[in-house]
Amino acid sequence: MGFTGRTWQNLPEFGAKLVSEYAVKVYGQGHVVAFNRVTQFHDGIDIATYGNPDGAPNVIPDRLPVSIDFYNNDISNVEDNCIESDGGAHNIRILRNRCFNHGHRALSVQPMFGGPVYFIRNIVYHAPEGGAVKFTASSAGIVVYHNTFLAPIKPMLLAVSNVHYRNNLVLGKSETLETFAVESNTNYSDSDYNGFRVNEGAEFSFEWSTPPFSMRANFPGEIGKLAMQQQNQLEAKSREQRRFKTLKEYSEATGQDRHSVMVDYDVFQKVTPPGPDPRTLYKPADFDFQLRPGSAPVDAGIRLSGVNDDFTGRAPDLGALEVGRPVPHYGPR
Repeated sequence: MGFTGRTWQNLPEFGAKLVSEYAVKVYGQGHVVAFNRVTQFHDGIDIATYGNPDGAPNVIPDRLPVSIDFYNNDISNVEDNCIESDGGAHNIRILRNRCFNHGHRALSVQPMFGGPVYFIRNIVYHAPEGGAVKFTASSAGIVVYHNTFLAPIKPMLLAVSNVHYRNNLVLGKSETLETFAVESNTNYSDSDYNGFRVNEGAEFSFEWSTPPFSMRANFPGEIGKLAMQQQNQLEAKSREQRRFKTLKEYSEATGQDRHSVMVDYDVFQKVTPPGPDPRTLYKPADFDFQLRPGSAPVDAGIRLSGVNDDFTGRAPDLGALEVGRPVPHYGPR
């Protein structure tokens, strides 16, 4: 296990069809990409990884990539990333997308120039090579609310800053055993009101590695002056690595996820974990991610104004779908 790069390119289901790199790629301001079906590309829907915005560090405001929305897209069988916000600056919204079968980390931030970038009510199923997210390149300003991730969250080089998790479901399943592992250069990153399923036998299931708690933040290097590997080594020395087997140990030691709960696949109407072969391609029609009434994630979330005001019970549910509310439409209408 642990395929690198071309996880699915040689499968018969792809054949010679996987020859285009991006289905959609944009840069600039005010773009909306919605209700599309994307399959069998290298990447799904991306902001162009343009590099530093024009004029940096004294950026030219009307050339910043800002106010971009990707929502209600159905993206599957993609060799690399479902959606990339790479190179975005401010007010990037990635909402209600369904991501199935993504070889290497479904939702990407590499980098984000200040943020916020919002990931809200997305579903990720089967991202075997690196998990549900690719948050790296010293990105800042990441908001992760009400997502259902059937893949782990784990770091990837060059830690992020100012990242916030609320009301998500994270059921880890990949070639790595950790379920929720976060590396951040800021102690104002935080996480709470989530649901986790850990992998049996994991050496550790949770990680919260930040600078010493006595420090608000620590940024030891500067991108562009050091090679990526050197930068990562410097950042790692500035953080305390904290790893835990249980949710209780992790919460008590870090103060994070004090209101989070443990879950399993039976909280869904019809969802089973991905199988042992990472090259298997799954069909969204075979799954129902609606929660079973009365299960642990129901009413276990926290009110987020403007995000979950339409919750139906005593409190919002965890994950992408609220009990009693219509399932979003993914893809062409």
